[in-house]
Amino acid sequence: MADESTPIRSSCHCSAITVIVPRLPDHINHCQCTICRRYGAAWGYYHPDEVKIETKPNAVTKQYIWGDRDISFNFCDTCGCVLYWWPLQPPPTDGGEYKMGLNTSNVNPEVLRFVDRKYEYSWVKQPLRSKETAHQDDLAEY
Repeated sequence: MADESTPIRSSCHCSAITVIVPRLPDHINHCQCTICRRYGAAWGYYHPDEVKIETKPNAVTKQYIWGDRDISFNFCDTCGCVLYWWPLQPPPTDGGEYKMGLNTSNVNPEVLRFVDRKYEYSWVKQPLRSKETAHQDDLAEY
């Protein structure tokens, strides 16, 4: 197991892209929204300023963006592994949380062995800004 202050490395299957965060996450969230269930993602949350992304030469990170266009899901163009989601909106001016999600499914599971797991709808419950842009299966949550 990693020390709580040991940097954590999360790499795609082909190792072209690596995301490095400074410590273990507070918890791992198995988000239950429609996209995260389909990705099978298990998110650890960090402030974007804490995150370092390394790529090998010619590595390409692709994005999937839809709905309210609040976040991008980022994946390796070579192997297809979803690595992280990233906020597309500027930080809130009211001091609210500003986070990105690291897909901890790409981390050595032994490192995360003692991190608590949660099964929540999202990292923060927010009202839908637009029902027209929400996935129909997510509308049942509201």
